Amino acid sequence: MIERTEFNRLIRDGLSNLYDYAALEIHPLTSVFPAPPDPHTSRAEHLRQLLIHAIERLQPPERERSIGSVAWRPYLILYGRYVEVVSLQELQTRLSLSERQLRREHSRALRAVAAWLWDQAFPEQGTSRGRSIGPDVSQEQWGNNLRTFEIAREPLDIAEVVRGVAKTLQRRVESEGVELDLALPESPPSVLADRVVLRQILLSLLSYALDMRGNGSIIIRTETQADQLMLWIEFRVDDPLSLTTDEEESALEAARYWAQRLNVPLHESHTTNIQASSARLALSLPRACQSVVLVVDDQEVAIRMFRRYLSRSNVRVIGIQEPDQVLPMARQWQPEAITLDVMMPTMDGWEILQALQADPETRHIPVIVCSVWDEPELAFSLGAADFLKKPITQKDLLGTLARLQLLGMPGGSS
Repeated sequence: MIERTEFNRLIRDGLSNLYDYAALEIHPLTSVFPAPPDPHTSRAEHLRQLLIHAIERLQPPERERSIGSVAWRPYLILYGRYVEVVSLQELQTRLSLSERQLRREHSRALRAVAAWLWDQAFPEQGTSRGRSIGPDVSQEQWGNNLRTFEIAREPLDIAEVVRGVAKTLQRRVESEGVELDLALPESPPSVLADRVVLRQILLSLLSYALDMRGNGSIIIRTETQADQLMLWIEFRVDDPLSLTTDEEESALEAARYWAQRLNVPLHESHTTNIQASSARLALSLPRACQSVVLVVDDQEVAIRMFRRYLSRSNVRVIGIQEPDQVLPMARQWQPEAITLDVMMPTMDGWEILQALQADPETRHIPVIVCSVWDEPELAFSLGAADFLKKPITQKDLLGTLARLQLLGMPGGSS
């Protein structure tokens, strides 16, 4: 079985990302609980509803619902913190609690929610007060489900990704009166990463920073190095010992896991002096130095297949479904290669190949003809650099691009 402490950590992380559907869609908890019964409900929305329902179950009987009721506190704390996205300071004021007492009550409430959800997922491990909603999930099955998530690396604008994460956290940031200082250059170099996974890492790191910070802003800045871009998250800490508690240490586990999957080093450090303590989190992101390949095919599924085949290479795939766009796009991008389907409406691949060969701006670009018809001689006679017969395998595609010297593998070999 999945360990109870790991399960509890995942519940906290899921609640912290309650309004980030991209993070919830790939969250490990979606593998623990069954798929939504309604096929029109996404996994993210299903998990979100489940977490909110677990909080709602904390509500005491009507007669015990008063602001000063001890029985009412767990619900008020978790609903305020995660559903309303209220700051810890405001919750302290609302409930007339000290910071230490609030943190203690908060942890107790989280354990109660996690205990109920544990009973739902693993009813054979204990007596459940409600109907079982989940199957038995072994540690091996759970790990396998996580590993099947496909990492798709692509060139990313790190400034755009960071600003998007900041927007996702805007409600919480504003409610806590925190300033996010985005010290980002206007045109940073692109990085090579999976956008969804990188967002998850940044959301986890910033959630941790928001929980641990003292006075002052949270600074996010970048530093460009030879083959990588360093992204720093820096903030002041009132109590440096809080960074090492088991509860707060677990808040970084999600970021560590996804950073490892993305093969991105995550560095953590803190410094202390007489005046103040500070913490620093840093990601070493590989810079994107990719070859560009235009994939010309009127079927979107074929373009997605090429992207999947090349997701771990240094090749950026740009798909084109309209034949009349091939020549202008080839002039604009000056790709290292073009893969060209033959059977397309309005204009077939042979006509496009002849147009590319006749244009002085594109005739130097290697064209790989892809066809269900076994006609390599015709392709070569019209100027193609290579020929691939459909259906195309990943091995065939990678072998052809390797012969054209387009493959380097910054994300790892395929």
